[in-house]
Amino acid sequence: MMTDSSILTAFVGSLEAAASVLLTVCYGTLAGYLGLVNDKSAVNLSKLAVKLFMPCLLFVNVGSGVSTETILKYTPIIIWSFGYNIISIILGTIATKIFKLPPWITPAITFNNSTSLPLLLLQSFAASGALTSISGGDLSDAIRRAESYFLINAAVSNTLTFSLGPTLLHVRTDTDDEEPIIEREHSDLVYIEPLENENDAQESGENVPLIAKRPKPRSSWAHSILYFLHQFWNAPFLGACLGVFVGLVPPLHHHFFDKDGVFFAWLTVSLRNVGNLFASTQVIVVGVKLHSTYLKMREGQDSGSIPIASTVFVLLARFIIIPAISIPIIYALAAKTHLLSDDPILWFCLMMMPVGPTALRLTALADVSKTDEQEKMVVAKFLAISYLVTPLIALAAVASLKASETAQAHVG
Repeated sequence: MMTDSSILTAFVGSLEAAASVLLTVCYGTLAGYLGLVNDKSAVNLSKLAVKLFMPCLLFVNVGSGVSTETILKYTPIIIWSFGYNIISIILGTIATKIFKLPPWITPAITFNNSTSLPLLLLQSFAASGALTSISGGDLSDAIRRAESYFLINAAVSNTLTFSLGPTLLHVRTDTDDEEPIIEREHSDLVYIEPLENENDAQESGENVPLIAKRPKPRSSWAHSILYFLHQFWNAPFLGACLGVFVGLVPPLHHHFFDKDGVFFAWLTVSLRNVGNLFASTQVIVVGVKLHSTYLKMREGQDSGSIPIASTVFVLLARFIIIPAISIPIIYALAAKTHLLSDDPILWFCLMMMPVGPTALRLTALADVSKTDEQEKMVVAKFLAISYLVTPLIALAAVASLKASETAQAHVG
């Protein structure tokens, strides 16, 4: 059980981890301010991170942790990833309708930073030793397991963002004659707005429109299911699947992930080195984007005012309400049932998965929603505030650690 001194140590360690993440964001902002990275290069960096670094990280972490004995350990993660997102959607939708909040509030509550932030927090926890009490005696191995758990959750969360995010922001309405083309590009959505009419191109001296209009497809269950499944066809998901395949074949698992394996010293280590670049690169890109947003706000004459009540509600939901729901649920499953494996690190990760600031992808979803520039600036300001209060995640981290220790004592 945690004593007062251990609680203080865990809290300080959590604050240090959150401060480390916030400082990394600031480094990205500084890079943008100094002109070291511009918007275009930030997009390219993000593509590189998601399409190369993240698949390598998933392959190594998932593959090394999975085997015929441990494969079932990942099933609760996938189920919980869908479950807590559904809970968040219900919470956000009800609040938006009852209090007549802006439509971006629902995805702001639903989609948190599930990728780069948790991985950086884990790196800081490894340095501070805050998770030693639930590590099972090998902290470095526990951190590697935790990384694979968070990465599996990130793959599901990103898929839900791409498939459900536009719907939550009411992309399509009954009065739309044409459907905007939404093109998924790793962690962003690119919105290509259809021309108002054919005369627009002629008046600008263009005889042929650069972007062809696409008729709005008929809605059907088959179309929706195919679209949803298509979201899984991406580099990170394929990297995870390849890792699972290699991990489940004993000879391949030995040669890739055991130190005396043929591929370990040169191939696996190189993939791990590349994969370890993912978290810090993505967070630096977040800082660059925030700096870009600040420049747009400074250049705009009217950037809009942040709705105080809506902002406070989202922050309370992301850092207080959702943890107050997720921690008791996972504690009950860990301590009172046999549905979860006896791995306190897994319990801790499940408790923390829904927690944290809103994902930066909300800016792309705002583009898709066809909102005006003023509201987009409001969304950008909200995101800046969300990352400034990131240290609040320390409260949920300490509560999750204490709950995991209590469940460990109960099971033991």
